[in-house]
Amino acid sequence: MTFRPWAVAALSLGTLVAWTPRPPAPLKYKLDLKTTQVVNLAALGQGEQRVELSGSGFVSVTAVDSAGGQAVTVVLDSVTLAEGSPIPPDAVKAAAGTVWHAFRAPNGRVGEFTTETQNPVSSTVEGVLQQIFPPLKRGTGPGSSWTDTTETVRNGSIAVRTVTNFQTSADNVGGQKVTRLAGASASSISGSQEGPQGTVQIAGTGTGSSSWVVGADGTCVSGTYSGTQSLQVTISMSPEPLPLTVTIEGNAALLK
Repeated sequence: MTFRPWAVAALSLGTLVAWTPRPPAPLKYKLDLKTTQVVNLAALGQGEQRVELSGSGFVSVTAVDSAGGQAVTVVLDSVTLAEGSPIPPDAVKAAAGTVWHAFRAPNGRVGEFTTETQNPVSSTVEGVLQQIFPPLKRGTGPGSSWTDTTETVRNGSIAVRTVTNFQTSADNVGGQKVTRLAGASASSISGSQEGPQGTVQIAGTGTGSSSWVVGADGTCVSGTYSGTQSLQVTISMSPEPLPLTVTIEGNAALLK
């Protein structure tokens, strides 16, 4: 049995302003992702089941001013999964061309990405997209710190409450002044979703750490994330909840 991993983070991108009506040129990013799920099936008379997924992809990102914030569009140009992936090759190929839309609020936070494409690959890539959008309000300089609390619903019924502590600092990368943003988060997770075994109840906690490098013009140069979710999964066929541990690593890098 497998469960879809997801990482929760509130993120944003610096402003891309065009002085003409023409759409801004898209920014190109490379994404890398690795997830590992380990479920203990001792309650069912079995051992641990381990599922690993890793790969990389390329996306194009545009953002235009809208309603005091920005309308963000991300297109998955291509994606490749490592050998041994549990996702069929046809599904990997079909994911190319997936389009996501989101809104970046004036406070620098990007809301949930939406897409009309239902594909296990695009669902996994969606978590890494967040690393392109650091939750840094325009004009925030080094030496700032704050706490952000978000409450979201994933997969239609999984409630996630995340508290993140942020800190900015100054740095120099390749002779250019940049701002580094670091975040440490803790989450509570609960809800249910439908799976092959029927209704699946999920409850637990998660921790994570994020970091971004943001250029002087507000463009995200790079972003990284690592996190762990410790969950209890309840299904009808098991006499007791099944422990599930999910580890996630992701990063995004601007292509020049």
